Amino acid sequence: MSNEIKIEKKASEVIQPESTEDARQAIREKKDLSGADLKEIELQNLTAVGAILRKTDLTDADLSHGLLVNPNFYRATVHGTAIHHTIFLGGDLVRTSFKGADLSDSALVGVDAQQASFEGANLRNAGIISSDLQDANFTDANLTNARLAALNVTGADFSGAETTGSRAYQVDWSTAKVPPAPIPDPFVKLPTWAWSALIGGLLGVLGVIIYALVRRQKHADS
Repeated sequence: MSNEIKIEKKASEVIQPESTEDARQAIREKKDLSGADLKEIELQNLTAVGAILRKTDLTDADLSHGLLVNPNFYRATVHGTAIHHTIFLGGDLVRTSFKGADLSDSALVGVDAQQASFEGANLRNAGIISSDLQDANFTDANLTNARLAALNVTGADFSGAETTGSRAYQVDWSTAKVPPAPIPDPFVKLPTWAWSALIGGLLGVLGVIIYALVRRQKHADS
């Protein structure tokens, strides 16, 4: 409840960008766009660190081909939004609604997506790694050829999800509210230490990318 109180704003307090460029600048400067109306806005190729988009309406917007590091999308409305070929590195996606969004060929790495909704979303060829999907809704989502690794799916609902060609590693489907049918096949068989090394190496590379982006952002702001 305390989080809800902090997020709520009066209409006069909501920062409402007047143009696409204003929105890009505001996001890059980490301005608090909580509650803003960004429906149908075109934000392709956006690179941003720490974007604040809590409860923001991004219905039918275009966030494709982007790189978002530690964004805050808490309870944002992202219905029908184009987010394909976009990378999320960390971030708060708790209770975010991606209903009908296109997340194909995207990567969600280290995100907190508890109680998020991916109902009817297109996650074809997407990668979801080291993320918390507790109580998330994947009803009728398209997970064809998706790559899923080190996920918490406790209480998640995969009713009607399409998983043809998908692969999974370190995902306990027995904890899901409704596991996908069929269960995604495992990745190629490798010793546990090898998978740990691969995932650790990937996270290390991502850490370097985040560090470089943060340094560049600080330099741009100074």
